[in-house]
Amino acid sequence: MLEGQFAVPENSFSEAESSELQDVARREQDYVRARLREELGREPTEEELNEWLRQHTEGY
Repeated sequence: MLEGQFAVPENSFSEAESSELQDVARREQDYVRARLREELGREPTEEELNEWLRQHTEGY
């Protein structure tokens, strides 16, 4: 959990901001799913999606 100047209170997001964050997450998941579907030639499993995300975000 972040502390100090970067701490964000748990309920500090407005409903609109929360909805926007959910939309961004959904679009990201859709992108990864489409990319893997193209690479694999079939619908990817949740495990494959998670592994792809892990590999592509590990350095951050």
